[in-house]
Amino acid sequence: MNSAPKNRVQQAVAAGAVLLTLGVSGCSFTVDQSTTAPYAASDGIVKDLGPVLLRNILIVGRDDETAGRLVGTVFNTSDEPVDLSIRAGGASTSITIDGQGQFRFEEESSDDATLEGVEDIPGSLIDVEFDVEGEQAVFEVPVLDGTLEEYREYVPGGYTPRPSEPAATEEAAEGEGGAAGGGTTGGGEAEGGH
Repeated sequence: MNSAPKNRVQQAVAAGAVLLTLGVSGCSFTVDQSTTAPYAASDGIVKDLGPVLLRNILIVGRDDETAGRLVGTVFNTSDEPVDLSIRAGGASTSITIDGQGQFRFEEESSDDATLEGVEDIPGSLIDVEFDVEGEQAVFEVPVLDGTLEEYREYVPGGYTPRPSEPAATEEAAEGEGGAAGGGTTGGGEAEGGH
């Protein structure tokens, strides 16, 4: 007789543990884990259009100019060459990608990579039309400037840092240190005092 209540208590504890475990881990049954979702780990767009794979496509521009430079790589997964046309606003360019080949805008002439007449300012998204052998799609492509160092050499007309940007501040500080003379000596004395 004494063992029956003991068994009921043990069963109740076991049932409670099972319910607690299900309650804690239940979210994994109903919610997708964000770490398993594929995403584009790049600054530009990652899209496919027909046999062409668009990878890290973006436009680098300036606030005061109406030209944008394409950056990124396009791959042709077919065995035959394909023509790719790109249009943004009134600007357009066209390239041919060899069969099973790739085209890197960073490595090509500015004629192939430059979109004259792009008026959207850096920090915005611009509708860009891609056409591969008659198959068309419009994707929103980011417009960046030279704030990120890896894109500075592609800024049409060259990159000039704003006064508030670290590069400009460091250059100004170096200029002041050189004019003051002995900036390094003061640092050496401070270290010696420790």
